[in-house]
Amino acid sequence: MHKCYSHTPPSTITSTAPLQFQPGTHKCVLALSSSSSSISNMSTASNNDCNNASCCDQKKSSIPGYTIPNDTRSDIKKRQLAAYHFFSRTLELYRVDELIFCFNGGKDCTVLLDLLMRWCRLQNISSRDIPMLYIKSDDAFEEIDEFVAQCVERYDVQLIEYKESLKEALTHMTQDMPRIKAVFIGSRNTDPYCEHLAPMQPTDNGWPAIMRLNPLLEWSYHDIWHYIHINNVPFCCLYDQGYTSIGYKSNTVPNPHLKCSGEESTNGKSSATNGTATNGTGNAGSYRPAWELIDPTQERAGRLPKK
Repeated sequence: MHKCYSHTPPSTITSTAPLQFQPGTHKCVLALSSSSSSISNMSTASNNDCNNASCCDQKKSSIPGYTIPNDTRSDIKKRQLAAYHFFSRTLELYRVDELIFCFNGGKDCTVLLDLLMRWCRLQNISSRDIPMLYIKSDDAFEEIDEFVAQCVERYDVQLIEYKESLKEALTHMTQDMPRIKAVFIGSRNTDPYCEHLAPMQPTDNGWPAIMRLNPLLEWSYHDIWHYIHINNVPFCCLYDQGYTSIGYKSNTVPNPHLKCSGEESTNGKSSATNGTATNGTGNAGSYRPAWELIDPTQERAGRLPKK
């Protein structure tokens, strides 16, 4: 029997942590065109939002020695505005109460959550109006479960939990919450089976009928980390410890391309902060943090092959 949990945290907690297409079948293409005046207004509001968070005027991230060039910052700002336009167009197609977002505690979903909550504040939409769907598992990292709980409090969102496969969870969610018509997902087009996804695309045959909303498709691995650092977005501590793509305990290890040399391990040379959502445990001294991965094609090198 499936079980659904709904959490109701008392209030928002403000984080002070140091850190941060190819067409598919039956796709629905989302046009992101907008008038110059509306783009200007959104840009101004976005800058005000970031200024309130004391982030846009930073020339360096809070990681020692980690500098983000101005042109990179400008590119990330454009991606942020494109995401905001995506959210705005989504609200032209769906009511707020018809939306949910799928969260797994990973870096991509974390960026999506932060973007969506910033945009909701700009639109005077309650953070609790778009619930968070989390699929629990006995094989999940404890750090991921803890981070999800922290995000629920930090962003003051309603958490909906199921403990079963994603397909089963979506099936039961559509039965328990029939008003939900679309789900935000933090997929990027470099993820497995995502290279042909459209920004808005219905689920495949055999799955519960729901629209998938993919605002981060064109974001790169390093775009994700630049956004996190620029905006001081808290993230799961496993990324401090060399994990670059997090699945389950049984199929995920730190990325071997981030393993420190013997000298680095001895001297403790690493820019891992052990601060954003970190508990100081694990093997942070043996592996460099996720954002130091040079080749983004090696992002999933820590995922073990299926047995």
